[in-house]
Amino acid sequence: MAAVQNHSEENGTGLGDGFLHCPVCTNEFNTPKVLPCLHSFCFECLETSLAQGDIGPGQAFLCPICKTQCVVPARGVRAMKSNIFLVTLQEFFHNKTLDPDQECEACDSGRAARKKCIECTDWLCNQCCAMHVKVKVTKDHHLVSPQELQSGKYDALIKDSFEPLICSKHGEPLRLYCSDPACSAPICTTCKSTLGHEGHAAIELVDQAVRESTQIQALLPNVQRCITSTAAKLTNLAQEEKLTASIRKKMHKAIDDRTEELVDQLVKQLQEYAKGLHQQVEDLAKEHRRDIAREAEDGRNRLQAASSAKAFAEALLGFNRAEELVAMSKEVRARLGDFQKPVDATPPGWRQPRLNPPTELDPGLLATMFGPLTFEGEVVKSVITKSFSAKTQYDEKDCALCDVSIDRHGNMVIVDRENRRIKAFDADGNLKLVTAENLFRSPNRVVVLRDSQRILVKDEKVLKLLSPDGSLIGIFGEHLKQPVGLAQSGEGEVLVTEWMGGEVVGFDEKGMRVRSFPCSCEAPGYITSSPNGNVIVSDWKQHVIKIFDANGKFLRQYGGHGSGDGQLDHPYGVCTDRFNHIIVSDTWNNRIHMLSEDGRFIKTLLSKHDGIEWPQAVTVDKEGRLVIVEQHGLIKLYQYMA
Repeated sequence: MAAVQNHSEENGTGLGDGFLHCPVCTNEFNTPKVLPCLHSFCFECLETSLAQGDIGPGQAFLCPICKTQCVVPARGVRAMKSNIFLVTLQEFFHNKTLDPDQECEACDSGRAARKKCIECTDWLCNQCCAMHVKVKVTKDHHLVSPQELQSGKYDALIKDSFEPLICSKHGEPLRLYCSDPACSAPICTTCKSTLGHEGHAAIELVDQAVRESTQIQALLPNVQRCITSTAAKLTNLAQEEKLTASIRKKMHKAIDDRTEELVDQLVKQLQEYAKGLHQQVEDLAKEHRRDIAREAEDGRNRLQAASSAKAFAEALLGFNRAEELVAMSKEVRARLGDFQKPVDATPPGWRQPRLNPPTELDPGLLATMFGPLTFEGEVVKSVITKSFSAKTQYDEKDCALCDVSIDRHGNMVIVDRENRRIKAFDADGNLKLVTAENLFRSPNRVVVLRDSQRILVKDEKVLKLLSPDGSLIGIFGEHLKQPVGLAQSGEGEVLVTEWMGGEVVGFDEKGMRVRSFPCSCEAPGYITSSPNGNVIVSDWKQHVIKIFDANGKFLRQYGGHGSGDGQLDHPYGVCTDRFNHIIVSDTWNNRIHMLSEDGRFIKTLLSKHDGIEWPQAVTVDKEGRLVIVEQHGLIKLYQYMA
């Protein structure tokens, strides 16, 4: 179709000029035809444009404004629905606007018009205005200045002065609406008594207009949500484009730096290999940017479509004239129905590259020497490296493991609630520490404090502090109503979830409260902090993971009750790794999820098919291995990253 001109200026009514001017010829509409997407064009412009594109009856074409697919009726463009709303709207604005050269329409004096008689629809000079108010027939008419017309004060009178739509069969005003499903159309009083509508239920046209208006208004909130989410997605896509450029630049620099380190050894081979990696990064970035550009284009088109549809509907509602409401309602509702679901504002995912050089060089293998690209979220098949039972000779009952933390030496410090002990094991499963009997009543959370290496244990409603050898030091921090999850941030802040208050409380290592923020969780069971400073809380009642920034601002949540991808069933333990991945124990589904740092699903690392049963808590040790603590006493270590 022909090129479309952009009209964005408003005419003082809240409606852009696009409502009054054809986007093809830029002139006022002449016999406007409306497409299913609610964009309108002059009949002649539309017919000419389609002909130029060799698009005939029955063929599809794209709206040049929002790219919505439309179909030419079998009887051609003339059979498309006429936009009577725009025709009336044009007349409405013409009645409100005084042409600077407008002469008096009541006399032949040629004097300039000064006011308009709304009832007579004539522009009058000052002399004729004076006579108008003296004549008995017209003395009660409304004489209004151009400024008063533009104020909107007399809009209702202007609308009332319009002639009603006339029945094409009987020449009478269309005052009724036949509500029979076979008709559903405005009719006149004569139509009501004719054979075609005999026995059909009919109501006043204005009553039907109220019904149509209510239905349209009910659709608008979701359209606004669709507009908001689409705009948010476009913003996110723009940010993703910047991030892509930054990562691309960062990766090129990393590759160049690595090349300089090895240039003296194998200059020619290294540069050739680097060239290949450059191209690989470029191809990845190019592919991702194509995805971004494609979704951005789709988003802009959808935003334009939704915004235009919303504006059209609001204009129709604001105009509030029964004939147009009834005539246009079906198409308007159909179009608004296209935008009832918010758009997922998440940018397209991609395999973000990372340079992964080896610690030692092998002159015989160029790729090994240089280091291949690895990608964020790319994992190997998780391979178990160790599995052992936490049951010791000191235990009288079967284990009930609840939590795990890693100390400075790489030992795994775990909580056994059933035996009321804290135990520590090295990576080979050797017992390194076990606390004394009767030290706890019902311990279920633990964290090893980074600087002091003291062990903080949540025991019922009390936080108890132990020395590195497991001896009780005392009570940590102030009294909390119901502390649950424990973690320590990279900055050293001790984070505690408060069940009763629905908040996260922060302490320094000495137990002094430094802050708190709401987490809006029903059951904030576990908590962790990622290298980027984000705080992640699991809520097993809501079956979600909630992500907050370092200041406690809510960013995103992941999950929802179920067993599909992106769903959780009683998520308990949660941890992060050095890549800011979020790893979640989906306990009742017997599986482990890996998420990106912003809470997007990447992969199911492990499931029941891999031998996982009731995974309660997770952490990543100093060697980058995933440590899983199962409820019934097993501790399992997995190599999971590429």
